Amino acid sequence: MTKSKRILFSVAGLVAVVLVATAVITPLRAKVQAYFSSHGGNEVLATAEGDLLNDGSITKVIKYRSDVGIFVEILRLESNGQTTLIDRVLLPDKRDGLFNYQGHVTRLAIADFENSGRQALLVPTFDNQLVPHLNVFRYNPTLKHFEPYEH
Repeated sequence: MTKSKRILFSVAGLVAVVLVATAVITPLRAKVQAYFSSHGGNEVLATAEGDLLNDGSITKVIKYRSDVGIFVEILRLESNGQTTLIDRVLLPDKRDGLFNYQGHVTRLAIADFENSGRQALLVPTFDNQLVPHLNVFRYNPTLKHFEPYEH
């Protein structure tokens, strides 16, 4: 057997050992799976449309998960089909949530929950202890961004 064939067989054997170890050792397998699944980009969790700016315009909200955490992006839909980013909010919790709103289970809602004439963004999440949170955001036209709702 030539030297180059021995090197080739050695490398192939080493690769085989690494693959078997990765498949058998659970923590190692989980790390490899997490590496390859997390580098695929952002995962869209939900979308919603409504008048969140309370000025008659239509906004689109996208709730998505990234390597950093869960975000909501609020985009203004222009009449020519273009979109303009109004705000991007990083949610305080790392786990996505669901809630029942008007008889439908949803991950994201736009609603006038106080009957005040002002739309708000309702975004459910779970904290690390799996305690549910309903994050409520309203648009502040003076500061031109969304703020957590405080009543």
